[in-house]
Amino acid sequence: MRSRASLGFIALFTAAAVAACSSTGVNKPVNVGPSFAPMTLYATNSTQNGISIFTGTTGGKPAYNIGGSSTTLNGPQYVAFDAKNNLWVTNYNPGTRGALLVEIEALATGNVLPLSSAALAGRPRGIAIDSKDMVIATVIPTNSLPNQILLFNPGSTSPYSSIAGANTQLNVPGGVALDSNNNIYVTNLQGRSVAKFVLPTPTVSPSGSPSPTPSPTPTTKPTGSATPSPTPSPTATPLNLKPKFVIQGTRTGVTLPTSVALDSNGNIYISDQGNPHAGIQPAILIFAPQTKGTIDSAPMRKISGPATKLNAPTDVKVNGNGDIFVADSTTSGSGVVYEFAASANGNVAPMETYTSPGAVTGIGLVP
Repeated sequence: MRSRASLGFIALFTAAAVAACSSTGVNKPVNVGPSFAPMTLYATNSTQNGISIFTGTTGGKPAYNIGGSSTTLNGPQYVAFDAKNNLWVTNYNPGTRGALLVEIEALATGNVLPLSSAALAGRPRGIAIDSKDMVIATVIPTNSLPNQILLFNPGSTSPYSSIAGANTQLNVPGGVALDSNNNIYVTNLQGRSVAKFVLPTPTVSPSGSPSPTPSPTPTTKPTGSATPSPTPSPTATPLNLKPKFVIQGTRTGVTLPTSVALDSNGNIYISDQGNPHAGIQPAILIFAPQTKGTIDSAPMRKISGPATKLNAPTDVKVNGNGDIFVADSTTSGSGVVYEFAASANGNVAPMETYTSPGAVTGIGLVP
């Protein structure tokens, strides 16, 4: 990453093992690495079940890694950080079709035990966490699952609800992002679109006089020795929301959008793999903030062309300075992350290149 005052290194300290309390109350050893500088870059190595950590400011190889059997990482896809800077990772193994949501302690490195790890249905991809610490992950559908976005309460690995239904226009959802108002942006891989959703405000029940507590009714002991099975909690009805707006159409250049990000001004960044067979090059498409309806207009900026080295971008992130980070792979299949200047436009070369020991899918910047 480009050297700036805000990216100045914080003094590193020797990695040490500490005890972290898991969600089950069991102490687990966690290797705590250096006190990373703000905006340290994380990149998933999907083919090596690891995560690379880049603390340098001039590209190059990772300084630290997270990986090993204890981590439970299994085809890591996309990452996000919560308010404590704990790392959340979606995982999908195409061979076993196993899907996991994994939480890793902030600053952890090496073969660490996760704070939490839970199975997910379907194929999880994008993940984002809002100011209320709510995790949002997209799930590519299977034969038995719809196109949907899963919603999680703070600290929970079980979704409390989802966004799904005909009104959503979801069509193989991919990357997700959140704006300053916690509105949800999602790419549709087969829908050739990017949509914005606004979650409804919870309805508060009016307060009134409390109802008197009825006297308990004696319960009848069940006949026989069998214990009655508890009634399972009902699954929340999916939110069949209509998008606030959809970026879609031939003028937009949106062809195969893999991920989406926002800068501090609300501008929308889309990583798009294009369609080489139709002569459409991969690109980073940048749109001004939108309001409503279907937007079929050209982006205000477009990073594309041979000098960019873009090949098959899978994720995009923007740091506080507006610099643009793109997860990609070279034509030989090596994983890379490119960093472009905040004002980048057209056929421009990246400022820095970060190399990965495995295929890169998702990236994250420590807030």
